[in-house]
Amino acid sequence: MPDDGDEFVDNLLEWYAENGRHDLPWRDPSTSPFEIFVAELMLQQTSAEQVRGVYDEFVEQYPTAGTVLAAPEVDIAKSIEPLGLRKRTEYFRRASAQLLARHDGRVPASRSELLDLHGVGEYTAASVLAHAHGRDVSAVDTNVARVLARVFGNESTEPESPEMWDLSDRLAPSGRCDDFLHALIDFGAAVCTARNPNCESCPFEAACEYETERSTDE
Repeated sequence: MPDDGDEFVDNLLEWYAENGRHDLPWRDPSTSPFEIFVAELMLQQTSAEQVRGVYDEFVEQYPTAGTVLAAPEVDIAKSIEPLGLRKRTEYFRRASAQLLARHDGRVPASRSELLDLHGVGEYTAASVLAHAHGRDVSAVDTNVARVLARVFGNESTEPESPEMWDLSDRLAPSGRCDDFLHALIDFGAAVCTARNPNCESCPFEAACEYETERSTDE
């Protein structure tokens, strides 16, 4: 395990500043909490590139919970059809109805209220808190768990692991959780991939437990 978690975070954020996917539309500072909520629902089990293909047109047509609920269900389904996961249409409609009924159409800023929304689990709730409301929270999905497990030598790579969430919580930098989570996701997509990771270009190669074991095996 790297001796200094702060050094890992600093290097990761530096890597993100130079190499991150800053052009993803839902990462624009002007994006509304509802538009971020839409992106998080779209990103479930779906790549960023797939979501990029439908996101702009969707939020232009349906910028609020009210516009989603007012639209015919078939129109919503058609708009997100390229993403697969057909039940996502129900997520949008039922969650929008809940937002209107309980929160005047606004995206709540509490974990418990987010978890009450249809289609929202722990990861989505944490992501919305970090990205839409600037909260100091971490979130662990499969890609984040893989990066942290490799760098820090954790045996478990399960995103549901309490140990993994605790590690992410301890590393998360106050005031920069938004960037930290985006950095982990982008690093996992570009360098620390599931198969054939690009360890030679990794800024953590010297301290990474995964690379140490890989080199020993060779």
